[in-house]
Amino acid sequence: MNNFPEFLKKPRARGFFIAGQSTEGQQGNRFSRSFFFKILLIFLLTGSPVFLAAENFEQQEQKVQQALRAMYNMEYKRAGDLFRTVMADTPFHPMGPLGVLAVQYYQNAEDIGFHRRNQQFLLDIEQTLQIYSRQIQHHPDRPEYLFFYGVVMGLKARILLVEKNYFGVLTSGLSAIKFIKKAEKLCPDEPDFHLPAGLFNYYVGISAPYFQIASRIMRESGSKEDGLKSIKADADHGNYGRWEARALLAYIYLYLESDYAGSFAYAAKLADIFSDNPYYAGLTADALIHLGEIDQARIYMKRVQNLLPTLKPRAVLEYQAKLQNLNGSLALAEGHLSEAETNLKLFIRDYAFELDYDLGNAYLQLGNVYDLQKRRPEAIACYRKVIDLNNRTTAVRLAKIYLQKPFSVKAH
Repeated sequence: MNNFPEFLKKPRARGFFIAGQSTEGQQGNRFSRSFFFKILLIFLLTGSPVFLAAENFEQQEQKVQQALRAMYNMEYKRAGDLFRTVMADTPFHPMGPLGVLAVQYYQNAEDIGFHRRNQQFLLDIEQTLQIYSRQIQHHPDRPEYLFFYGVVMGLKARILLVEKNYFGVLTSGLSAIKFIKKAEKLCPDEPDFHLPAGLFNYYVGISAPYFQIASRIMRESGSKEDGLKSIKADADHGNYGRWEARALLAYIYLYLESDYAGSFAYAAKLADIFSDNPYYAGLTADALIHLGEIDQARIYMKRVQNLLPTLKPRAVLEYQAKLQNLNGSLALAEGHLSEAETNLKLFIRDYAFELDYDLGNAYLQLGNVYDLQKRRPEAIACYRKVIDLNNRTTAVRLAKIYLQKPFSVKAH
């Protein structure tokens, strides 16, 4: 971290890195943080103006950490107030603008749904980019400003992808990589700086070979293993990106890697820290069902149920659907096939979320139900639905297996 001014060197605290969020059900989930801001040489500095600036920055950092915890615990009003205070105060703290942007995203998701939210988010992104652009003009060699600008450009690419603006995805994505790589070069040992590239490398590593072209253009390895290593480094040692990296690992291990113990390890910690956020409890329950820990899974599912009265109407519908899916998975694990069929079919019928990982899992499990009920043609139809999603999940791999050989409890 030697490229940072001394009074900006980092603490080992918790954080936020928005670039990872993805589904409507992930509003507690989704997106990132990382690095600097620890006064290491404060007592070596002389002069009251320097001391006052450093002291004020530490106060800003304390507010940021409070805001991050509030945001991940779905206390959006408190988080928004704190981030806006940080953005309005001096000295400039680079998490202020991104924090305000993140809270607006989560609140809009609860209030207006993801299509309208995305349009509003693009407007909010442009305003945030202007703030970071001004900071870069005044401090072109400060890695944190370059990094946050790149992160926000990455968010823009993410939204444009959902909106199918592929040219915008390309231009915004390349700009994001450009600025993040500048930050990495100035500060190569910062875990948070490596999270976006880690996510990119993981995605390329599980994708079709032609994606390797993109990795070579961006001078990245395109290795799934390298990607997971970078994400894990931020999860274990990052600052603002720590919470998002942990959520990403819990999600990746559950849906893409079949590492259910690894998913549980990260999801359970998040569920305990952010006990008012049902997303992490639901993710933990899902991992536990895959591990065969049924009684433990029920405890976390009950937690989700108990949190429903605290949520806004749109979020209530979302988590009721999540519980329906979990109940279907649980019933299948216990051999209650009719109950599993009912819950899974209702979940599939009403599915209206941005990503399709849960949808693929539900079709896979419904196919398993039909196989156990000796309804092979219906099982085959479900497995083909999973394969058609082509979303690189474990569900797709298993569906290809069960398409050739029926699912059975013994084989499973």
